Amino acid sequence: MPKRRPLLVTAYIYFLLTLIAINTSVLHAQTDVTPPVTTYTRDPATPDGNNNWFVSPVTYTLTATDLGSGVKEIRYRLDGGVWQAASFSDSLNLAPNPSFEIIDYGNTPIIQSWSATLTDPETIYQRDTANYLTGFESTSVKVTTTGTGWHGVNNSGSFAVTTPLANMNASVWIKTQNVTETALMKVYMVTQDGAGQQFAYLTQTASLSGTTDWTQVSINFVVTDLNAVGVYIDIGLNGPGTIWADAATISHANTNATTDVVIGQDGEHTLEFYSVDRSDNAETYSCAVPTNCVTFKLDQTPPGNWHDSGAFRGLFGASHELYVYTTVEDPTSGLSTFTDKYQYHTDFAPDFGRFSNIMSCSSTWQPDQWVILISPPFFPGVHSAYLLTPKTNFCNNDWKTCKTVRFYSEDMAGNFASKDFCINGPWVKFVGGGVVRANAGINMISEPDEENTDGIIELGNSYLNYFTSSRDWLVENSAAPTDYDYEKLLSIVYPAPSSINTLNTNSGIYSIDGNYEIRNGTIPNDYDSSTFSQIVFVNGDLRISVDAGVAAASTALFVVSGNVEIAKSVNSVGVAIIADGDIFSAYDLQEGEAADTLDLSGIYAADQFVFQRTLQGTNNTRYPSESFTYEPKYLTQLKSYLGINSVKWVQTK
Repeated sequence: MPKRRPLLVTAYIYFLLTLIAINTSVLHAQTDVTPPVTTYTRDPATPDGNNNWFVSPVTYTLTATDLGSGVKEIRYRLDGGVWQAASFSDSLNLAPNPSFEIIDYGNTPIIQSWSATLTDPETIYQRDTANYLTGFESTSVKVTTTGTGWHGVNNSGSFAVTTPLANMNASVWIKTQNVTETALMKVYMVTQDGAGQQFAYLTQTASLSGTTDWTQVSINFVVTDLNAVGVYIDIGLNGPGTIWADAATISHANTNATTDVVIGQDGEHTLEFYSVDRSDNAETYSCAVPTNCVTFKLDQTPPGNWHDSGAFRGLFGASHELYVYTTVEDPTSGLSTFTDKYQYHTDFAPDFGRFSNIMSCSSTWQPDQWVILISPPFFPGVHSAYLLTPKTNFCNNDWKTCKTVRFYSEDMAGNFASKDFCINGPWVKFVGGGVVRANAGINMISEPDEENTDGIIELGNSYLNYFTSSRDWLVENSAAPTDYDYEKLLSIVYPAPSSINTLNTNSGIYSIDGNYEIRNGTIPNDYDSSTFSQIVFVNGDLRISVDAGVAAASTALFVVSGNVEIAKSVNSVGVAIIADGDIFSAYDLQEGEAADTLDLSGIYAADQFVFQRTLQGTNNTRYPSESFTYEPKYLTQLKSYLGINSVKWVQTK
């Protein structure tokens, strides 16, 4: 049985090894004058759209390698913006001769600090000055074998000093040629106990095979043996083939120096990046060369902002033989040519398609088939285009039923969109200079000859179709404002509401528990002529079955916890409504029925507005189906109940 080394001697050896590691760290910090090298991979690797455009978010994985003091930071910026930094610690490289530059002719093989793992006649170990990783000139180690089993180079004779349970990382860049099995890096622990120095396998990286360009393989690991005093790496291949290895690293870091940059914003982008080591050596970067600078194009958004749409007759033919037109935009990659088309449906066919002869409703109906447009020519990549159908027979003059054209457009990146346009369909109008706010987008099925509003359009995204402002005031991607719902308003009003069963003409704050219907008998006869200011909380649904309004000097705000249903026979609502649920403009309208324009005056907010009205005959051409008039008196006359409110218009470029 071997004698156990005295505790004092063991402690001295451990102290000596630690001292060597500290001295090595100081030496690296003092002598490192070479900056790191940063490389990148991209996902998707190549553009996944047309014309070199990406159509899905692009991720750049930046990887920095420093063979001396270790990587301190990877810095990057997008489109000339503010520099961002990913920081790293404990990245001092403990691998000896990591770029295989030093030769020692007294050793076999000739690469100092590295030894052959297995020597046989079928294997050649050599330095290669013709193949090396860019940035780590001017040599690499090359292993060529025709034999079986494992062949590699390792630094077991100059292992990296460590401690038990240390978190560490090791990496190396490998290039392969005709590797029939696998090429990889293995990690071993060096232990020191009463039996002397021993080696134990710990882990290994993912493998490469076949023929590959320079690829970094790395592994994070924990030194598990409680007697471990060091680690070393073994870089090689199983079976026949050739590998080159360069830029080996071993560090006490628990991860390699890598960071992901995800770009999801549409546009043409420039990404600049560089790394700094712990001796403050920094890489150079330049977009002129380019060095550490990449450009790419991203367009995830299909064509949209459909507007200026309509239909017109030709000089001859029936009134239902029409040309239909629209304008479509694409702000990023622009619109492609020879891809736009249309299809339609009429009363004769419920689905979209075309007649084999678009001027004859007695020809064969072809479902889901398209017709080429006759739009004026435009150059590929224009950001706005006018689309025009050929003359099309819509079969009859029953305009109460939508005769719909479905336009199709594609951009240069390959994104595409279709948009339905209802000929003579209903539309809505907002006047009074207020704000039309949609937390999502606005998507109408038809468009008036004039603009829909004289105020501001504010969107939670950028989706806007067939809806325009006469002032061209549009705010896109606007953060949602504070949501004043039923419970929140109930908690801030003063004084507390008084319970009522039916409406009155007194000023104050009132509450109705349960559903309520405004109809003859539940609304005072002088409600529209008396002077008062009131807030009515309806804890349920509100139904409006008769015209309801207040005098010009009065205000009535209904705060509803449920839905608001307006009957098709109602033509005018002159009170303000804030609903947690939806507002229906004609809840009892049947399929194929028409109604008159609904005029609403006040302030209106709801989860959704369900516009259900369509006008008789061709009245949709001239009149809106729902018309809103903004009345700012609700902000001033109710301030004593709700607090002080203000509206400020600021025009920017």
